[in-house]
Amino acid sequence: MNKVRLNKKNTGKLCIFILAVFLIFSLTFYLSSCKKYLEKKGEVAEERVEVELKIEEGMTLREVSKLLEEKGVIDSSFFFRLYVEQKGKAESLIPGKYKFKTGSDYESVLDEITSGPQVVTYKFVIPEGYIVEQIVRRVADELPFIEYSDLLEAIDINNYNYDFLKNVTSLEGFLFPKTYEVNIDYSAKNIIEMMLAQYRFEIGVLDYSFAEEHNLSPYEILIIASMIEREAYIAEERELISAVIHNRLEIDMLLQIDATLTYDLGKWDEGINDSDKEIDSSYNTYIYTGLPPTPISNPGLACIKAALDPADEDYLYYLVDDPEKHSHSFSYTLEEHNEKLQNNSN
Repeated sequence: MNKVRLNKKNTGKLCIFILAVFLIFSLTFYLSSCKKYLEKKGEVAEERVEVELKIEEGMTLREVSKLLEEKGVIDSSFFFRLYVEQKGKAESLIPGKYKFKTGSDYESVLDEITSGPQVVTYKFVIPEGYIVEQIVRRVADELPFIEYSDLLEAIDINNYNYDFLKNVTSLEGFLFPKTYEVNIDYSAKNIIEMMLAQYRFEIGVLDYSFAEEHNLSPYEILIIASMIEREAYIAEERELISAVIHNRLEIDMLLQIDATLTYDLGKWDEGINDSDKEIDSSYNTYIYTGLPPTPISNPGLACIKAALDPADEDYLYYLVDDPEKHSHSFSYTLEEHNEKLQNNSN
């Protein structure tokens, strides 16, 4: 029986043949893939649509590439993986929600998933002097992802455990007015808690020595600040109105502030009349001395500071002397006050 013997020459020829077959196969596969890529790219270019996808925490490059291919964002998960690995970005993919156009190029897709998802934020403004009810309605109106009913549940004081909320019955006064910025991941409770945290931050650096000297608690200061916020339309008058309130409290004199009754009766537009001043209510500062039981608005920092640092004046009275500017005239005595009233009526 003859045996076939392979000499070195024959072995070399066989290796060259095998290598040639492999190269031809690889080239054929590559050209086929390129053809499919160009065909698919041409199809996608005709009709590119936006798709959403989410890269979950812990997903591998292989899983991300497959997801991108399934959504039509890229043409080939295999070639995309090669591209990412060649760029050395395999460990730099950031989880999150993304929006892509179908048929996107590898470079732009990689840039986005290594930079992180674009976060859409919403800004809303809470003006000084708003009451809780107004704040709830404004937030519900301005944030499309927050329900009014959820906010009503969120303002339940029992949801929160701040020291400054101990022994109080509502959040009135504590929802700090400010411009806030949130995203769709915020819940109604998150938003209310953000305002409470802002209040804690703002008052954290204030000097409460005046309050301590006059036996006033931080909550009583907040009540005074809420009245100043509703009464003072001009910044320069905050400390003067604060002085009138403190001076009356010192001598146990009726505060006689319309805004406390306005808050209780909800008569913000029409104002109160003489019959309203006879209503038996703890918010009626025309018949009860001392402070109302709660704040009557959510005051800004300037009014809280004014409540802690009233003007060094002995004023006991003030009245509106310019209805358009809402400016006030201040008096030391009832006689002086009545005289100004008389002059204003003429």
